[in-house]
Amino acid sequence: KKCAIKLQLLMTMLMITKGDIIETTSSSSDPCYDYNTLDEYWRDIRQSSYQYYDHDDTHVEWSGWYRLYLNGESAQMSEWCVSNMGCGGYTGLYLNGSHPTLEDGVVTREVLGSYMWSSQCEDYRSTSIQVKACPGDYYVYKLVKPDVSIYMPSYCAVAFSSISSDPCYNYESLDRPWRANNESGDYFCDESFSWNGWYRLFYYGMNIQMSETCISSYSCNTYYNLWLNGPHPQIEDGVVTREICAGSYWGGCCYYKTKPIRVKACPGNYYVYELVNPQIWCSGYCTDVSTISQVVSTLSPDIITGSSITFNYDPCNNYNTLDNYWRSTFNYWYWYGYINGHDDTLVEWDGWYRLFINESSAQMPEGCASYMSCGGFSSLWLGGSHPQLEDGVVTREIYGSHYDQCSYYRSEPIQVKACPGDYYVYKFTRPTVSVPAPVYCAVPFTTPSVDPCYNYTSLDESWRATDNYYYNNYYYYGMCDYNVEWNGWYRMFYNGENAQMPESCVNQYMCGTYEPLWLNGPHPQPEDGVVTRQVCVSSWSGCCTYTSLPIRVKACPGNYYVYEFLKPIFCGAYCVVSTTTEAIPSVESITTPITTTAPPVDPCYNYNVLDDPWRATNNQHSSLIMCDVWVSWSGWYRLFIQSQSVQMPDTCVEENSCGTNAPLWLNGGHPTVEDGVVTRDVCGHWNNDCCHFQSNPIKVKACSGDYYVYEFVSPTACSLAYCADARNMNTASTAVMPGTTTETTAETTMPVNRNPCSELSCSEDERCGMKNGVYGCLCEKNHHRRQRHDSFDFSETCESSSGSMSVSRCQLFEAGFPADVLHLNDPSCKGTVRNGRVEFHFDNDEHICGTNLVANGTHFIYSNFILGAPRSEGLISREKILKLSFSCVYPQTQSLSMNVEINPLESIVHKTLPAGEGRYQVRMVPYEDEEFTRPFTGRVDAELDQKMNVEVRVEGVDSRQFALVLDTCWATPVNDPDYSLRWDLIVTECPNPNDDTVELLQNGVSTSSRFSFRMFIFTANSTKLYLHCAVHLCLLSSNRCSMDCNSGYSRRERRSLDFHDSASISMGPLMLSEGNTDKWLPYQVKVSKASCLCASLMLLLVPLMSVLTLF
Repeated sequence: KKCAIKLQLLMTMLMITKGDIIETTSSSSDPCYDYNTLDEYWRDIRQSSYQYYDHDDTHVEWSGWYRLYLNGESAQMSEWCVSNMGCGGYTGLYLNGSHPTLEDGVVTREVLGSYMWSSQCEDYRSTSIQVKACPGDYYVYKLVKPDVSIYMPSYCAVAFSSISSDPCYNYESLDRPWRANNESGDYFCDESFSWNGWYRLFYYGMNIQMSETCISSYSCNTYYNLWLNGPHPQIEDGVVTREICAGSYWGGCCYYKTKPIRVKACPGNYYVYELVNPQIWCSGYCTDVSTISQVVSTLSPDIITGSSITFNYDPCNNYNTLDNYWRSTFNYWYWYGYINGHDDTLVEWDGWYRLFINESSAQMPEGCASYMSCGGFSSLWLGGSHPQLEDGVVTREIYGSHYDQCSYYRSEPIQVKACPGDYYVYKFTRPTVSVPAPVYCAVPFTTPSVDPCYNYTSLDESWRATDNYYYNNYYYYGMCDYNVEWNGWYRMFYNGENAQMPESCVNQYMCGTYEPLWLNGPHPQPEDGVVTRQVCVSSWSGCCTYTSLPIRVKACPGNYYVYEFLKPIFCGAYCVVSTTTEAIPSVESITTPITTTAPPVDPCYNYNVLDDPWRATNNQHSSLIMCDVWVSWSGWYRLFIQSQSVQMPDTCVEENSCGTNAPLWLNGGHPTVEDGVVTRDVCGHWNNDCCHFQSNPIKVKACSGDYYVYEFVSPTACSLAYCADARNMNTASTAVMPGTTTETTAETTMPVNRNPCSELSCSEDERCGMKNGVYGCLCEKNHHRRQRHDSFDFSETCESSSGSMSVSRCQLFEAGFPADVLHLNDPSCKGTVRNGRVEFHFDNDEHICGTNLVANGTHFIYSNFILGAPRSEGLISREKILKLSFSCVYPQTQSLSMNVEINPLESIVHKTLPAGEGRYQVRMVPYEDEEFTRPFTGRVDAELDQKMNVEVRVEGVDSRQFALVLDTCWATPVNDPDYSLRWDLIVTECPNPNDDTVELLQNGVSTSSRFSFRMFIFTANSTKLYLHCAVHLCLLSSNRCSMDCNSGYSRRERRSLDFHDSASISMGPLMLSEGNTDKWLPYQVKVSKASCLCASLMLLLVPLMSVLTLF
């Protein structure tokens, strides 16, 4: 009889596994095991009502019982009404009353309907349905055709995620005092935030809970305040679901109802809430100040506190990377209503940080712009300038913006440091919680590689003058600079004369725009270098009520300024005011003063190679029509055809030549070397008119060596393309490098230069070009945006005691370092070029390459560096020395637990650490014999008190340098290494003195450790046993890896620098068996054959894992 009961219980438990439907032999009369599946995502009450509304359940042929799913997850019918609920139709149907319990059996429930255009509930009453609760925590419904008088009704469903751990100890702290019911004046909208999981509410560090009563309109700094329609639960109630009301000024306390949430009461007199995104516009969860209480210290049984260690290190070399694109000041999301749901008070800040935006170096802004978002509501910026290298660590104030007011909030000060390599690190801390949704801002920051005084774009647009009224431009709001794609530095002119931005207020509607932009502060002096200046916006409310993004400015020799313009947030334009009546010569004619550190770049030695055969003038009536409008032109170009240097034609070219319809030619003749840089008109031949198209002018320069370079720009229309003159080409010529002796044949009529790019193997992310007189592979534009230019796109991989690293060839070349000058610490360890990257490798055998092994107290570190020494001759890098330090870091210990059954010889999980860290594996292997020669495979039967032999070994580290040490080993009855009930086997690297069956056979002498013990169980009712070990790696050179467990001395008080973070490795489960017949295995889909035979010998079924690795 007992065996029969066991079998029946076993079948019940195995029918349902994790929400999956299992075919059983149960009677079809029980709807819990005989139902249809209904999984339609649009039935979700949390979906937008206005997204799906074309379904009608009166058209469905309902038959029998149904179980609800949403996107594959178990769901249930909603017991709650939500305003404007449609659930895929026009009328959402929900259950009038709570679901039954298992004991209730089949019950009948009324079904009510809420019209999607109505804010109220119970608009309709539909046909009642039957409901039943089932084992496995789900429900089945006998759905029927709804009342046909209801307009497009649809049954509603709601899914609550399964709770894997107690939310009382797994929540996110939400300390937002501005949510209190005594706060008002602002409008924060909770639909903008990203809700995920459970939250505990705080008020300046004290407990607070959601309001259970009606709240005055516009309180809690929101438009519609959300409160709990029902009392908070008691601890014994567990997790409950509560309706959420939204009060409005004209409709009353509960005029709207939003999505229900789950609530739980916790030990320590606090509550946790599973907050979700409300569907009501600009609504917010409210807290009740009358419920404030002091926090009672509670600790989850899963939480273990440890000690903190302070290290003396340079934050310039030890920082966290913070690369969130939404932190950019260029993203005006709040103003345009996109993303503003981030909140840095929820971040666990720890240590120093370096800012990036889309993998490009960035820094905190030193100023503010009106309505600046940075992904949050309050944008945090630096109250003061960044420090210099010699300043060391400094403290700066942090201010937060509020709509158009830049310094409305003040947050906690932070520490800042300037670092070699022209970047900054910040010791971010949790912002002040009274600041609503604050976010640290970032602005892209690059140091110009060329002095912007000699590398700028001329901006000569007369409509920007301070005396030009906006209506004169025939646009309703005038000109708008946020439509301009600003890129780099600009010098301002006014009708060819030198000009600058105004430094004082400009009247609204001037400068050809609705809202003029002017500089709030004086221009710098040449000795000031590059400075940052605030930009004011003249508007109806004053001269500087609103501000645009700060810009960088520099004073240049020759009494002019250059500006790094940015896209403004308003429909405004940068103003210009003339500073002289004399015509200012172009930059090419300005003689650089001796004090200038960066001379002008000569385009004759810094150009791109343009070698498109289809541009040849003899390519006529091509089937493929090209257009240069779509080319991203950048800088200067030299023309080649079939590897021979050519020039643009300076006479009319026939129509339909050069691979296009209207070929472009130079109107005005080429300059001489003495002329320097000149500007020439460009014509396009079409409709028998040689200059039918007057395209944009370009700059041209004649170079020594009898060739020309051109600053091509985008033409005015399609299909126009620049031509390459092929008339003087000679195919019998032998090409040579520029500057070398020209070789000719008898047919040669003129010296011809060959294309040096034909010898270079530039990758698809590179382009051939000249820099400082030397040819090489330059980076394509998209490569610049995608990679980190300040670190040459450095990448490394660490394996065991070896490492591989690579850097971008094109970025190195642009910085002045060709690949052949680079090597590791050992000069004989050169790099190899593969796919546009320079790769290096070291190991601990034949390619040590000067690698140094050190220990810092937390990790083992293999360190080396890439060195680029300057050439003794040539044009590249005479003064620069490159040194890129890198390291492979190996933590000494890790934590892991196994909770699944795996064949012991086939499962390996690799531990892959973050970039720059090493990878290794730890295995735990049970053996059949005491000689450790025959590992168990598959299932293992072990009797009580049988001796078990276990080996733990590490692979992927150098066995000549490291040893594995077992710190502690213990067993638990559940798959949790931190479970309160445990039995120690090894304690402080030695056998437990209270268990004389434990033998420590080998520990701390090699990369494997061994021990044995005799099998046991915790209680007569226990069926499982899990084994765990804490291990660490040790440097053999320390001579402190092995412990003398027989000496009687206690464990050493402090580990030396060879020790690293602790961890646990686990295996199991080991399960109790009632005999040698088929065993009961958990998580099987079908029922095993059960036997009623009783056995006097109790066995342990041991599905052990032989390979347990770090993860």
